[in-house]
Amino acid sequence: MPRSRLLARLPGARRGDTVLGLLMAAPATVAIGGLIVYPLVKGFETSVHSGAALVGQEPRYVGADNYRAVLDDPTSRDAIRHTFEYVLLAVTLEIVLGIAVAVTLRRIFRGRGAVLAMLVLPWALPSVVSGVLWRRVFDPDNGLLNAALLKLHVISEPHVWLASGRLAIALITVVHVWGVLPLISLIFLAGLQSIPDELYDASAVDGASAFGQFRHVTLPLLRPSIAVAMTVGTLLSISIFDEIFVLNGTALNTRSILIQAYNITFVNADFAHGTALAFVLAGVTAVFGSAYVLVLRRATA
Repeated sequence: MPRSRLLARLPGARRGDTVLGLLMAAPATVAIGGLIVYPLVKGFETSVHSGAALVGQEPRYVGADNYRAVLDDPTSRDAIRHTFEYVLLAVTLEIVLGIAVAVTLRRIFRGRGAVLAMLVLPWALPSVVSGVLWRRVFDPDNGLLNAALLKLHVISEPHVWLASGRLAIALITVVHVWGVLPLISLIFLAGLQSIPDELYDASAVDGASAFGQFRHVTLPLLRPSIAVAMTVGTLLSISIFDEIFVLNGTALNTRSILIQAYNITFVNADFAHGTALAFVLAGVTAVFGSAYVLVLRRATA
């Protein structure tokens, strides 16, 4: 076939490929629209209407009143504060411990494969299962933690670990970090393995100590991995639910935004205010996600 005739047929072929691509993407588009977009639209519609349908009346448009109501609620404000405490403590522990674990596992040593397998195990467990396991540890009557501390004479009587607010938040955060740390460590381990050994050899020749290599070689080149790890850790800790619910239920001293939204929506059957609080959480998550995307772009630029 002459080249001119072949080129003349290209636009039609491209249009055919475009149509074929659209047809193949249509099922996924419909599924996304039905499972994500439509519930979001209906949820937002619920959040800006009154909950009068619960008492047999026609819902009316109230605008941002539901959002103002949940943000003025002291219980919701406490839940927001608790959530930020979870995020701050969890991300700090995950970054520090994740880098430490990754640096330890970077070198090849006997039993490294077994250590990696054990490292992944907490991440593979569902968070509900992790919560049940740790509830056995913190149980005030026959928990493993009380038993160990009593035997070591650290405490004189069993302690209710999840009764006080700050301590309970710290302990629940530890349980959350225990499940997320393997993922964060693998992110850092992948970043460390991408750093050429020649850089460490050159810095050693220049007289850099191990700490100097870590500060001037490892950390700067690990910035993209740190940005990714902070993004993942923050988004997972903002949406913390299972660990709190299994360990301490809906207790006020450890209630997060998601627990509060669940309590308002399904316990109090107030779908309007519960949906409004859920959208507040979605907005906070979007802000953090956007900020981390910008940081990641700068880190990889």
